[in-house]
Amino acid sequence: MLAVQWADEGVKQSVIAERLGVTQGCVSQWVKRAQEGGKDALKTKPFPRHPPKLPQAAIPLILKALEELGPQGFGYEDQRWTTQRIADAIATLTKIQYTQSHMSKLLRRWGWSWQKPKRQDVRRNEAAITHWQQEIWPTLKKSGPGTE
Repeated sequence: MLAVQWADEGVKQSVIAERLGVTQGCVSQWVKRAQEGGKDALKTKPFPRHPPKLPQAAIPLILKALEELGPQGFGYEDQRWTTQRIADAIATLTKIQYTQSHMSKLLRRWGWSWQKPKRQDVRRNEAAITHWQQEIWPTLKKSGPGTE
């Protein structure tokens, strides 16, 4: 606004540019914009953001599906989630594509953080383990060497 004021007072654009530490072309654009749209045209406008691709209401449903199905539900052999795998899983569920770096930002925004995967065999049978510990192992201990 100061540049436009000085230009209206007759100060040369080269002098205005030097005073403000900008190029003469910049001053010229400001003056032109003020002439065409008034001083309101000089106000800073917020940078337009792309609207989120996923509807806000869909996010909890997608996160629940990711948790329940796990990586294996999307065809991966192990239990590790990566940002690329999550992006691919979301694309499978919704047909919406995200880059790896954007997926990382979204996960932080959604409250998900990096976790070390559980080191447990997916074929683990808790009932069989309990049976072994309570029934078979005590019997084997009793009939071990030196108990005859």
